[in-house]
Formats: sequence, structure tokens, C-alpha cells
Amino acid sequence: MSFITGLSQSLGLYIKTEDAYSIICLAIPVNIGLFSFFKERGILSLWGLSRLGFIAAQFIVSYWLIGSGQREFLDLINKNLVPVNLHSITSVPQIPIIAFLITFIILVFRQISVKSSQDISFIGVLFALFYVLHDNSHPMLYPIFFAVSGVILIISILQDSYLMAFSDELTGLPSRRALKQDMMKLGFNYSIAMLDIDFFKKFNDTYGHDTGDDVLKLVASTIKDVTGGGKSFRYGGEEFTILFPGKSISDVLPHLEELREKISKKGFTLRSKGKTQNKQKRRTQSSKPSKQIYITVSIGVSQRSEKCKTPDTVMKAADKALYRAKKKGRNCVSK
Repeated sequence: MSFITGLSQSLGLYIKTEDAYSIICLAIPVNIGLFSFFKERGILSLWGLSRLGFIAAQFIVSYWLIGSGQREFLDLINKNLVPVNLHSITSVPQIPIIAFLITFIILVFRQISVKSSQDISFIGVLFALFYVLHDNSHPMLYPIFFAVSGVILIISILQDSYLMAFSDELTGLPSRRALKQDMMKLGFNYSIAMLDIDFFKKFNDTYGHDTGDDVLKLVASTIKDVTGGGKSFRYGGEEFTILFPGKSISDVLPHLEELREKISKKGFTLRSKGKTQNKQKRRTQSSKPSKQIYITVSIGVSQRSEKCKTPDTVMKAADKALYRAKKKGRNCVSK
């Protein structure tokens, strides 16, 4: 606890080390658990400043509790809820240990349901800080592990920023910005395919944008697993792009045909969303068979050649081939 003592003395806060230690043990898991539910909205925004104010308020309240001798709350933190003596194992009080366990369970369940890199980072920080609070015999562990925890959180923020910039939120596919970046890495032999959902605008106008979004997700989940070494991207709207590094048109055509056929056979269940006021009507409506519709796509593909020497020109050629596929009647691959 010498780190806490030195910090308090350097700030002119002559407080009891044991009380400060108990408050820190409880505050760390509680704050990590709370902040795991908050979305990242910047530091200088209203939300960011509110968080900083919340942390500052905790410092003020903690200093007041210790300075004014509010023993009821301080003794409560150190109270043993379970009739088990853990002091021989760890110096962390029982209530903070329970808080650490609850926070860990929350983070695990959030990671299973949400799958966020932020929650993984929080789990790492939680373990690191519990270890340093548990083994407080080495003063240097405090600055080292607090610094490591800060680095973990910074890396998490960078990862989330990268995902927001280079991943399409709706489909989960890499975005157009990621496509432009990967196009600069292509060598001298590659093919590019452009894919477009047939009659998507008509479908969107008929069934609504929410259903249209579901169709985009369905198609994206299928082209994500394209074979032949292809990598899929959301180009924009109902258009997708697939890069095939080191492949010629003859190499990728069988894989594109297989992809087109797989999409055309994957039915989409359309459920009626009509409004009813009577519960009996809703039960009658839900008993009606759901409508099954099928989505088709048109695909155009081109490869690097003497005529198309850059990725941009190859993509334009693939786009022209896509329009030829639509003129042929859609639901086909054209080169």
C-alpha cells in the first residue's frame, strides 16, 4: 500500500492507507462494470465530460468519507458477508471480491452477446488490477499495472475506431474505405467482381427499408464465405465488391457461379407486419403461413490486363460487366 500512501502524501491528502485501499478495491470493479455499458462518445463531448465528472465526484466523496471519519460506510466495505476467512489468501476485502466476480460475469455475458473488443479489454484490466491489489507487497506493481491497464484501454479504443472506420455497421463486411486500402495492396495478377442485388429498389419500396436491411444482411452473410480466395466488401447501397488476389477470370468464374446459385436458393422469410388491435386477430394473423421469397444477384467480373492496368480501371470494367449481366436478364455472371 506504499504507492497509495506516497500518492496521498504527494497530493497533501494525509489519509488512512487502509481506508483508501478498501475504497479503491471497491471502486475499480464497480466503475469497470458501469463503463462497460456505456458507448464510446469521445472525451470532450458532454458524455465524456460527464464520465470525468463522475470519477472526480468519487474522489471527492472518498476523501470526505475518510476525512470526516464516516466509519459506518468504511467498515461496511471491510465487512465479511461470508463466514470464510480470506485474509490469509488475499488482502482484498470480501465485498470488493464479490464486486470483482459480478463485474467479471457481466463482462463475460456481454462479450458472448455483444462481442466487443472493449469488453475483452475490460476483462484484462479487471484481472490486472485485481492482481496488483491482491499482491500489494511490491510497491512497483502499482504504477506498472496501472500503466499496462491504460495501454490496454488505449488499444481497445484504437480497435473500435478502426472498426468504425473500416467496417460496415449493417452487414459487418469491410467497408468501401477498407476496399480502397486493400486495392492498393494488389499485385500484377488479380480479378475484381462487382455484385448487385436484383430489383432491390422495388423490393425496398414494396416491403420497407427494415426488410431491405434484412435482405442486405442475408446476402452479406453469404458472400462473406465466398470461396476461391475472394474477400468481400460492402461497396454501397445494394452493391458489393469481391477481390480475388492472384486469380484470373477463369479461376474465379466457378466460385462466382457457385455464390450466385447459393444466394438464389437461400429463401428469405417475409412475415406480415400489419397492425391489429384485437389479440384474437393477432393470433389469427400469426397463424398464417409466412411468405417465402428468393433473392437473386447479378455479377460482373474483370481482371487486370494490358487494357486495365490499375485496380480502378479493373473495377470500372467489372461494373460494365455487371450492367451486361443485368441486360442479359439478371441472376447471372458476366465478364
